Amino acid sequence: MLESARLLYRGESAVTQPNFNPSYRYLRTSVNGRVLYMVLGYIDQRAEGPVEVWYSSTGEVVRLLNGQLVGTTGLSTDWRDVRLLDPPAWQTPAAGSTQNYVRERDLMPGYRFGIRDDIARAPITPPVDSALVGTPANSLRWYEERSLSRPAAASVPPARFGVSFASGAPQVVYSEQCISRDICMSFEQWTPPAPAAGTAARAGT
Repeated sequence: MLESARLLYRGESAVTQPNFNPSYRYLRTSVNGRVLYMVLGYIDQRAEGPVEVWYSSTGEVVRLLNGQLVGTTGLSTDWRDVRLLDPPAWQTPAAGSTQNYVRERDLMPGYRFGIRDDIARAPITPPVDSALVGTPANSLRWYEERSLSRPAAASVPPARFGVSFASGAPQVVYSEQCISRDICMSFEQWTPPAPAAGTAARAGT
């Protein structure tokens, strides 16, 4: 899968679309402003649900469970493993309501294991400053997650999630999640645009 990702993305600028393979699923990812497209390697079936394992062309790996980050590999700071303890399901909450759960994470470097975060999730209005490009922001329901475990100055920035209920079952279409104050990422489920007719004709010759 890493070789497939390297073939997909050879360092083009953010305005240049790579050559997508329709056999794969993609995640449009922004890491501190650098845009890349990750390839779905496999789905890890766990007791808490299916975990999507995504690869970048340069070897970074992210793991998402219901849109939430549950592991990274290959970054300067990594959350090697994340445990979400009784996280609330994505649903349509009453305005102003807050849902709480506990997150435990293992941090590298530094060999810090079992760091506890008390997380509060609350609905928010659609943001106007997101990196979302493939879907209108107001077509999604938005949520913010904050850590209550430590002062704001010592916590990672709040996470934001854009969730679609169009199919009946909630799906996280877009999220912004930070693993440190210096490493913030956005993830957008990406459907590659159909090739132009001339391009498709050339590809078939």
